[in-house]
Amino acid sequence: MGLNASNFAGIRLAPQFQNISLELKAARLYKFSLPFKQELKLKHITLKAREGLILVLTDTAGHVGLGEISPLPGFSRETLETALYKTSMLVDRILNFGEFTSHQHTEGPVSWEKRTTPSVVHFGVETALLSLLANARNLSLGAMLYGHTSNKIPVNGLIRSSLSDWVPEADYLVGEGYSTLKIKVGRINAILEARGIQEIRQFVGPDIKLRLDANRSWDLDTAMEFGKAVVSADIEYIEEPLENPADLPRFYDGCGVNFAFDETLHRITDPTISFASYTGLKAFVLKPTLIGCTARFINLVNQAKDQNILPVISASYESDVGLAVLAQLAGSITGENLAVGLDTRSALTAGTTRVPASIQNGWMPVRTLSTQDLDLSACELLYES
Repeated sequence: MGLNASNFAGIRLAPQFQNISLELKAARLYKFSLPFKQELKLKHITLKAREGLILVLTDTAGHVGLGEISPLPGFSRETLETALYKTSMLVDRILNFGEFTSHQHTEGPVSWEKRTTPSVVHFGVETALLSLLANARNLSLGAMLYGHTSNKIPVNGLIRSSLSDWVPEADYLVGEGYSTLKIKVGRINAILEARGIQEIRQFVGPDIKLRLDANRSWDLDTAMEFGKAVVSADIEYIEEPLENPADLPRFYDGCGVNFAFDETLHRITDPTISFASYTGLKAFVLKPTLIGCTARFINLVNQAKDQNILPVISASYESDVGLAVLAQLAGSITGENLAVGLDTRSALTAGTTRVPASIQNGWMPVRTLSTQDLDLSACELLYES
């Protein structure tokens, strides 16, 4: 398969990587099911295990590219079965006909309602092909896209416990070297949670960054009440505090707490949209698995940087393969300057590599995986060509 990589998947690569040929030889697609240590309670569903697909591509020279296709139930538009069908059809076209049609994410005047919805399949297949191109040149995926990378990235420590254990868990995470903490809120009484946030701030001191995530739990009045109660705690931002995101500027005007987009980004497919009207917008929490295609993800990163918004790359409980891809992207996009949300592997009992990427002193290594790193012994081979 000859691939003109100059504008691959809607992404313009650096000049030295343009007009190169990729000759694919084989593809394998595995299904994994990784149990959670404790049931994962999301807004609309409870999961006992994380399921997904691992795509392994090999070229004629023996180089390997890895991608992950893992719809998140309750958030992704596709089921795992639909993703499997789309992936196998797309890989068939690539191998048998030399055709690759990436998600069309042009910047023309087409309204977002008329655009094709980007798919988790596009991101998984595109990153597998891109990582194959990068591995053939002994680079990370991020370094090939951006020309540079860091060897490690800071990670925010996630406080998952109930309110009574917030301070002890914050104490533990700070002791482990984390300088940014993320706390889930919106689960019980807002004022009680606000007091808990103030207690954490008093305990950890002024140098630790605090991020909050409300998952659209509140109406405007409740969110405003919470915001006023925590504004003195110097919160970096709160993700999606409102059921109705259209009220977010009113939330910021009323309490002065910065906010971040997460779920809202998954519904926006128009690359020309402006976020200038959202006063108080501090960060994009970017979950590529849920955003869809690679070009759309990169477009959002570029918009964030252009508008002085933090592009915080975050995970959706991917396996080790998916986390490695996200870490490579983060190593080049934000490097050592911004904590990312990739501390999700610890929630799973097993993985898809022989040795998981360990977080030491709040830092995760940026690594490129080979087939020798994989452990797919518990996975089911569903497709081979």
